Amino acid sequence: MVSHRLILVLITSVTLACSLNMSASSGPLPRNAVTGTGAAETTEQPQGAITTKTIGRPRILRPAASEKRKEPKVAITRPADITQSKHNADGTGQKNNSTVQSSPEAEKSAAETGADDASKWMSDGSGDRRREIPGDRSRSTATSGTKEDEYLKSLFLDRGQPDLRHAGEKCVEIRRKITDDPNDAFLHFQLGTYLYVLGDLEGAATELTSAINVNPHSASCRAQLGKVLELTGNHMDALRQFRRAVEISANSADIHFLFGESLSHGGNVNEAINEFRRSIAIKPQPEALAALSESLLAAGDVSGSMQSARQAVSLDSTNSRAQVALSNALLRSGDKQSSMLTARQAALLSPNSPDSHLALGRCLFGSGKIDAAIEELKQAVVIDPLNASARNDLGYAFYGRGDIMPAINEFRLALRLNPRFTEARNNLEVAIHRLYKDKQ
Repeated sequence: MVSHRLILVLITSVTLACSLNMSASSGPLPRNAVTGTGAAETTEQPQGAITTKTIGRPRILRPAASEKRKEPKVAITRPADITQSKHNADGTGQKNNSTVQSSPEAEKSAAETGADDASKWMSDGSGDRRREIPGDRSRSTATSGTKEDEYLKSLFLDRGQPDLRHAGEKCVEIRRKITDDPNDAFLHFQLGTYLYVLGDLEGAATELTSAINVNPHSASCRAQLGKVLELTGNHMDALRQFRRAVEISANSADIHFLFGESLSHGGNVNEAINEFRRSIAIKPQPEALAALSESLLAAGDVSGSMQSARQAVSLDSTNSRAQVALSNALLRSGDKQSSMLTARQAALLSPNSPDSHLALGRCLFGSGKIDAAIEELKQAVVIDPLNASARNDLGYAFYGRGDIMPAINEFRLALRLNPRFTEARNNLEVAIHRLYKDKQ
C-alpha cells in the first residue's frame, strides 16, 4: 500500500516538472481569444500555493472585416421624458440611473414655449403623437395652390382675343369628362367659363351654378358667375355672388379686382374705388391700378387718376389698359399732345383692343380731327359691337359733326347695352331735342 502511494507521488511530481519546463521554454501564452486579456504566468509562493497575474495590457476587440457593424438603436423620446443622469454626492463620478419625470405643468410649459423646436409633433386623433413629415404639408399646400391657380387663371380667359375654335373643342372635351364624373366642380367651372367665352351666357350660368352646388365654398366659381350675371343684366345677383366670393377669399387680389369691376359697371364708383384699393394693397397689378385710375377719373379726381395710371405703366409699360387710362387722364387734364402720344402707343401695343382705338378716337376728337376720330371709333365698334362706351363716343362724334340721326341711333344702342349708362341717356335727350329743334 505504501509503495503504491509513493509511485503515484513520483509520477505527479515528474508530470508537474515537465509542464513547468515546457511553459518556460515556449514563452508567454497567446492572449485569450474570448476575454482579450493577457496569458497567466504561474509563480510558486513560499507556502506552495499557485497564483496567477495578468501579463500585458487589456485588448480592445474589433469585429472582423467581413462582419457588418451594427449601429445601436436609439429610441426617440419627448423632451419631458428624457432620462437624466446625476453624479453621486460623494464625487466618485458614478452615474445615478434614476429617471427625472416632469410634471404635466412643466410639460405644458415646455410645449407652449417651443422647447423642442427641432421636432414637431402632431396628433392623429387616436391619442398617439408622432413626428410630422415636413414634405406632406408642403405637398398638400402645393396641390391646393395649383388647383386654385387653375381656377384664377380661368377667370381671365376672356381677356384679349380668345380662340373660339379652341373654346368649342374644349367644351366638347369637358362635356365628355362631366359624363364620367358629374360631381367634379372644376369641370363644371371650366365648361361654364368656355361657354361664357363663346357667348352662351345662359349655358355658362347653368354650369357655374352646378359647380357652386358641388363646391359652395369656391370663390372663383362665384366670381365667374357674377361676371356672367353682370352681362345678362342681373346686377343685384351678380353683386350678391361677388360679395360672397370676397367673404370666402378675402385675401385674393383678383376677387377684389373683379368685384370692383362689377361695382364700377353698376355705377357704384366709390365702392369700386375701395375694392380696387384693397386689391392693390394685397398685390399691386397694372390691371387693378388702371381700373382704379378709370374710377377716380369718373369720380372727378384727375390728379389721383393720373397717379394711378402712371403706377400701372411703371409696373408694365406694355399693358394697353394702363396706357389707355393714362391717355384719358392726360386728356382730362388738358395735356392733349401727351394724351395723343400715349393713345397711339396703346393702339400699337394692342391693335385689336377696342379701348385703345376708343382712347385714340377721343384724343383726335379733342384735337378737332372729327373725321379721323369717327374712323377710330368705328373701328372700336367693329372689334367689340357690345361696347357701350364705344357706341356712346361714336354717337357723340356723329353729333359733333352734325349727323344727328346716326348719333341718336348710337346712343340708343349704348343704352340697350347698358341701361344704367347715365351719360348715354343724357346725350340721347340732347340729341333728340336738337333734332326737333332743327325740324322747326
